[in-house]
Amino acid sequence: MSTLDLDFVRRQFPSFQHSETGQWIYAENAGGTYVPHTVLDRLNRFMIEAKVQPYGQYLMSKKATAAIEEGTVKMAEMIHADPEEVVIGHCTTMNFTMLSHALRNWFQSGDEVIVTDQEHEANSTPWRRLARYGVNIIEWKMNPTTSELELDQLAKLLSDRTKLVCVNHSSNIVGSVNDIAGIAALVHDHGALLLVDGVSYAPHHAVDVKALGADFYGLSLYKVFGPHLGLLFVKKDHHHVLSNESLEFQPRQYEKMTSPGAPNYLRIALNPGGVNHEEGACVAGITDYFDALYQHHYPQPEPDQFARIKKVFALVETHETQLSSLFLDFVSSHPQIKLIGRHVADTTQRQPTFSFTISGSRTNRDWVAELVRHHIAVQSGCFYAWRCVRALGLDTETGVIRVSLVHYNTTDEVKLLCSYLEKCLKV
Repeated sequence: MSTLDLDFVRRQFPSFQHSETGQWIYAENAGGTYVPHTVLDRLNRFMIEAKVQPYGQYLMSKKATAAIEEGTVKMAEMIHADPEEVVIGHCTTMNFTMLSHALRNWFQSGDEVIVTDQEHEANSTPWRRLARYGVNIIEWKMNPTTSELELDQLAKLLSDRTKLVCVNHSSNIVGSVNDIAGIAALVHDHGALLLVDGVSYAPHHAVDVKALGADFYGLSLYKVFGPHLGLLFVKKDHHHVLSNESLEFQPRQYEKMTSPGAPNYLRIALNPGGVNHEEGACVAGITDYFDALYQHHYPQPEPDQFARIKKVFALVETHETQLSSLFLDFVSSHPQIKLIGRHVADTTQRQPTFSFTISGSRTNRDWVAELVRHHIAVQSGCFYAWRCVRALGLDTETGVIRVSLVHYNTTDEVKLLCSYLEKCLKV
């Protein structure tokens, strides 16, 4: 099957069959996506069969251990990483904060960290705080006209003191897809490491951390059709530089004091309290969902998990490009709407996440209230990216209006959204 079967897709999500949520056009997916029944099934099964302390020897504990560990393995497979390179934590903000603590002793006074002004605060504040310890924070600024991050500007900022570069794969405000492989090559040529915030990219594409060349990569599983958890990839080459001073003893000592088979060094260093058990167990339901899509759309078996993920996301990209094209055609025909970022529908170049402002006397909140009145779920604000909003010359209090779509949205929904928005523009 060459196109995404939307009827099949939407049947996988109980929210669309619910008496209340089913009446809404949900277009705030960049804030968090709906969850398929495969995730809910694993959650319920764990709570009934294995809601006990894991890593023990009795039956229920063994079931708990297997479910939690399977979640980590499946999430590693989903991004083409090894299981020992993946940590499942509370959220991306916490994962990056813990990583910044674990890397702190790796930095020396005078080292430089490059952070962009396009970032969500999850990938900004933890690194900027390193200035307290003598690290120099260098800001890679967007082009004020195009809102793009440009490689030639990064090249000017890199120096022999650069230790780490922190950049998003795609901004939750601007929407453009940044050239991570190109950035990685440039960063590594200068002997530095690259950390990528993939939160806004991962719901729309297969993430291949090996091909990208990222040293660290984070994404939010609750925006990839799972529970409210974050995934953090740390390339195994860099595990030796991690420490965690919040523990009274170092992770390798801690590892010796836990039960056999307990979480590995990386997870102890970055998530010493451990993952929420039931949510950690149900994240494997995300790959169950993508497997269901694969089996429905492709007749030939494919034993490799990541290969299945890539094939499904090829369908997703085609469908989301169609959704983007519809919305951008509407925006282009209404000059009072000012879109942030590229007027490009191709989702390999920008996500179907559209931030914009509308000229006139109404506030962004007023526009959102009008759409909500028509059962269209959107939001306004700075979306924890106030530096980006400020760099765009916008008020950080009012921010932007944001429409964000994913593959379970339909062309009819986008047409209705545009129709209601047009009615609001005429009032």
